[in-house]
Amino acid sequence: MAAFPLEPRFSKAVLLSPEFQCSEEILTIVSLLSVDSVLYNPHTKREEAHSVRKRFISSEGDHMTLLNIYQAFKNVGGHKEWCRENFVNGRNMAMVTEVRCQLRDICAKFGVRLESSRSNTSNIRQCLAHALFLNAAELQLDGTYATLDTRQPVAIHPSSVLFNCKPSYILYNELLHTSKCYIRDLCVVDPEWLYEAAPEYFGRKLKGVNS
Repeated sequence: MAAFPLEPRFSKAVLLSPEFQCSEEILTIVSLLSVDSVLYNPHTKREEAHSVRKRFISSEGDHMTLLNIYQAFKNVGGHKEWCRENFVNGRNMAMVTEVRCQLRDICAKFGVRLESSRSNTSNIRQCLAHALFLNAAELQLDGTYATLDTRQPVAIHPSSVLFNCKPSYILYNELLHTSKCYIRDLCVVDPEWLYEAAPEYFGRKLKGVNS
């Protein structure tokens, strides 16, 4: 894990990814989360930005949405006009590509098997659940969320594609404290995946599995 210039949880995701046949996608997601946002929403064109990016939105969360945007970016060869039309920060996306190349080289050096999940996204989310399980939140009966580790009340950040959704369990990349405590960069997961990742830890915390 120390060989990767990443937060430990992201290094873990990369090292676990061959088990879930999704190394290529995890490298992309980890790279996207390791740089400043690749999206920009100018105040005067916020509605337009949201509208043009609707085709990239995944009901499985922000990680999958960002993956869709990156794949579209690569398909057009990182064209500047495409970035402008889709309100994508081309400079930050270029940094993502650089980080990804660096991580891929490290994987090759240490014999980490590289393969793509292709159209299967559930194994990508399952891999993330195994690596980021400490950053999980659960939907409460009153429609709010609480983190699974400390039961801290949290709310989905308005920038998330899941803002108007209520999935039972989600992973978050970041806690943001403003007027309330928001969770940002979200991924929908199954409780069974969290339990598989850490059965002793989640044995008494999860409502949605039979332990």
